[in-house]
Amino acid sequence: MAHRESRRRGKALVEETLPSMSLSASHPVKTHHGFVRRHGPVMLVCALLLLLVLVIYWQTRGFSFVNFDDNTFVYKNSHVLRGLTWENVQWSFTAGIGKDATDADYWRPVSFMSHMLDVSLFGLNAGGHHLMSVALHALTAMALFLVLRGMTATLWRSAFVAALFAVHPLHVESVAWVAERKDVLSGLFFVLALGAYRFYTLSSFRWGRYLLMLLMSALAMMSKPMLVTLPCVLLLVDLWPLNRRGSVPLKRLLLEKAPLFAMAAMVVAFTLTCPGAKNDALWATLPWYYRPGNAVLSYGTYIWQTLWPACLTCFYPYPGLSHFDSHASTTLNFGQVLVSFIALLSITAIVAWQRKKSYLVVGWFWYLGMLAPVIGLFTQAGDQAHADRYTYLSMIGLSLMVAWPAAQWAGASLSRRRVIGASAVAVVIILTVVANKQATHWRDSVSLWSHVVECNPGDYASHSGLGNTLVDAGRLDDAVSTYQRALEINPTLVRANLVVGIQLVQKGRLNEAENYLHRALIAEPQTAEAHSALAYVLLCKSELQQAVSHYGTAVSIAPDASNYCGLGNALLQSGELSKAIESYQRALAADSKNLDAKVGLGMAYTRLGQMEAAVTFYKKVLAESPQHLPAINNLAWLLATSKQDSLRNGAQAVTLAEYSLQLPGGSKVHLWHTLAAAYAETGQYDKAAQVALHAATTANAQGNAGLAQQILNERKAYLTGLPWRE
Repeated sequence: MAHRESRRRGKALVEETLPSMSLSASHPVKTHHGFVRRHGPVMLVCALLLLLVLVIYWQTRGFSFVNFDDNTFVYKNSHVLRGLTWENVQWSFTAGIGKDATDADYWRPVSFMSHMLDVSLFGLNAGGHHLMSVALHALTAMALFLVLRGMTATLWRSAFVAALFAVHPLHVESVAWVAERKDVLSGLFFVLALGAYRFYTLSSFRWGRYLLMLLMSALAMMSKPMLVTLPCVLLLVDLWPLNRRGSVPLKRLLLEKAPLFAMAAMVVAFTLTCPGAKNDALWATLPWYYRPGNAVLSYGTYIWQTLWPACLTCFYPYPGLSHFDSHASTTLNFGQVLVSFIALLSITAIVAWQRKKSYLVVGWFWYLGMLAPVIGLFTQAGDQAHADRYTYLSMIGLSLMVAWPAAQWAGASLSRRRVIGASAVAVVIILTVVANKQATHWRDSVSLWSHVVECNPGDYASHSGLGNTLVDAGRLDDAVSTYQRALEINPTLVRANLVVGIQLVQKGRLNEAENYLHRALIAEPQTAEAHSALAYVLLCKSELQQAVSHYGTAVSIAPDASNYCGLGNALLQSGELSKAIESYQRALAADSKNLDAKVGLGMAYTRLGQMEAAVTFYKKVLAESPQHLPAINNLAWLLATSKQDSLRNGAQAVTLAEYSLQLPGGSKVHLWHTLAAAYAETGQYDKAAQVALHAATTANAQGNAGLAQQILNERKAYLTGLPWRE
């Protein structure tokens, strides 16, 4: 009898909780119209949620990957690029564990396998990856609605919470950013875990239902470590809306979640072993009050951004901290911290005062608790003060605190219900429009970083990020102006100084370039590129010993073909021909196809008087690259001016010299100089004198008086009917 009474009460509780989904045999669905009446509103809400998601995110099918984590964890990750294989599945379960991990930020095997599956399905078609995230987000929104409705027996309140989840602009980062697949994936498993838990509580203990809940929870934590808070959320759900706290002993509530706490502890342990999950170097430079101050400020900021989602971006610099600068100011805005603290304290006081309204308690601690792992009190992933993506699931708690009090205020009053309904619809529409606009910033890397700079105009890291992106896009002039803005804020940025310096070299502004390159080396003395670029500047300014010294340092840091070739050029101009030849040979040993090294060897052998060897190297270059201007010009000069009769070939020299002038690039003065000598070798002295005069005049106009005088001296020979001999 006791067992029968227990079953009767359980059945009554189910029917009371879910009147619209009662399984009672006394209310069978007899017609199609009956099914529509009972389930039509649910289907309508799900359809509307899907529509809202597509209105915002359908545009992402044409988006590309971005250079912010997408490169590291997706399109340049060697494991992900091989697709979903058994070998990569095994890698997924070890990636992110241990301090030597380099290709994973932290342990999240399920999200890595999700990226691998995308590659297997879509290759590197970014649109396919984006739409997979959109589909997961839509499924999560619909599942959230169904689970909340099942737990609370409310339709429109659950629909409103799910709609806020689906359309809020703070969630754009989680959906439109491919690398944040871990958010949408963990979100789906989180909601499914809630649904499985509710299913488990509908009857006496059943292993199948319990194991299903454990499985969904495990998948959630294995998608993103932030979900270690899930067992605590289930304890909150026990309080409301499942109302188990009064009927089930606390000991049992804790005991049934013991496996979940064990899982969470394991995930925490794995996460803390990976250096990508922490930023100890940054925190070590900050005063003791910075962590709690920034945590309080971040909690308040998330609430404000939920209410007023303006200027949302993928990167928020630490307040009062110049990013990556150990000598930066570390002053928090204590006024903002105080306002945030008062707001948090006030909300907590109101929740405590209204503690009988359990949805307020649950919603508030849902929000506070889910953010705890990423709020920065104990550890912080990345270099940002806070991040939109952290609100993906935590905001559900705030939504509960809005939807249920609003419905309670409306009560049975038709006019109030209309006001609440119209307001809810207006809020959802406005947020949809804002989110749609927010999503456009994720179209590509340039668009993303341009928006970051727009939102953080005083942060040099944001300007530097845009500069890096513009370099990758080939927009070098725009990159230089962006880097210069970053350097106005922080003149110690190595890459910014280096890129600006190199671009100024290419524009011939050597003195300005030298200043930038010196600053790069002051900031980071072991930067091979900076030593190499500075050596080139010094070489152009004929400061040969310093050029040799900097090229030597570059070679010691990065012994590659380019640096060996640069050192060879400096040694060649210094007259150290044997050392120059040795450097060129080392360049070829590092890269047998390095044409500049072969041209350098040709020049060195010319200086040594070994003309046949020089011609051989020039011809090797032209066999591999028929349009190589230095090789063409140098070979034509030798064929026109060599003292060895067997080497001279005036007709071929003219052909090569005339051909060189048809090619883009190169110094026209030097090409005209060679052409004049070639004409003289073939006896065309009038042409030779005319071309030489044009070359000398141009050289003078360019400020190269030495070359101009040399050409005029050669012209005197042409005017007397003599060719020039080197």
